[in-house]
Amino acid sequence: MIRNLKVLVAAAMALGVLGAAVASGAQAAVEFHCSVEPCTATLKPDEAAGTKTAHHVLIIENAAKSESASFTCGTLDGEATANTKTFTVLEATNLNYTECTVNGSGKVTVDMNGCKYNFTAAGAVTITGCTNAAKRIELTIPELACTYYIPEQGPLNGVTFHNIGAAPTRQITVSTNVTVPTLTGAGAGCPIKVSQALTGTYTTGNTIVTGETDPGGVMADAWWE
Repeated sequence: MIRNLKVLVAAAMALGVLGAAVASGAQAAVEFHCSVEPCTATLKPDEAAGTKTAHHVLIIENAAKSESASFTCGTLDGEATANTKTFTVLEATNLNYTECTVNGSGKVTVDMNGCKYNFTAAGAVTITGCTNAAKRIELTIPELACTYYIPEQGPLNGVTFHNIGAAPTRQITVSTNVTVPTLTGAGAGCPIKVSQALTGTYTTGNTIVTGETDPGGVMADAWWE
């Protein structure tokens, strides 16, 4: 009987330790940080335009994966503002893609139509806040009279963050490997027939986020942990 009681006590203690560990892990939520408030965040290319780290790639394909088109943009820039020093959502606005092509040659224009990217510190992004009636981003290939549409959607997982530099002027690098499940299109000359179900994969895209004083634009310390 005493032996059985010792076993039960040991088991209870082990469960208590495990419960404490789980509770501790549950509290270890990641957040964005800035050394000033309000804090203006500036999104800028990671290295020079056109390099592998700076460019952004979206691959659109049909469900059978028998047709695909690769859209590449040289850079992405934008901005965000946080009213507090610690926050869990970074709302990126005034987003602008430049030097965009399809399949390495055809020119592409990207109209964000006011759409925002809401990044969560946990690693997801939501496309939201579009100002056009259809609530979507438009990727147009003028020479083919073709447009693909990315409607508001999310949260979409696949965003990662890491800190670069050292305090008091750290920056955050945002990397994406995100599946975009909902896409449509219009135009008889599109490289992928728009009558099919389409999906996208945002396979590459590094962007540096720099924190700055607002007003003033003096570089501050920005990090993620």
